[in-house]
Amino acid sequence: MDEIAELRAALDRLHAAMDDLVVRGLRSAGPPDLARLGALRDEFRDAGAAHLAERLGVLLDAVRADDRAAAPALLRAITTFRLFDRVLTLEVAGAALAGPTGNAADTEDE
Repeated sequence: MDEIAELRAALDRLHAAMDDLVVRGLRSAGPPDLARLGALRDEFRDAGAAHLAERLGVLLDAVRADDRAAAPALLRAITTFRLFDRVLTLEVAGAALAGPTGNAADTEDE
């Protein structure tokens, strides 16, 4: 469960970073903001969330290049991160419902 707790903490940090970008605007993103997003991208890549890391990488590239595609990239990254959050929540809930045996099918047979 420590791995799940680390992912939850990273998702919380990503949520805060995305909220900052949405509220302040992409053009206000400075080096500290980009470094924070880069670190989160690397953290999710290391955790096996390659799709989310890829979306963050596209966002970072677009913001650094002052590309007009940065806004759609931000929305895609937000969508991907929220979907990842939901899937993680379902996985944790499924594991909790499975009980100590770790097999959800055992509880259905009883």
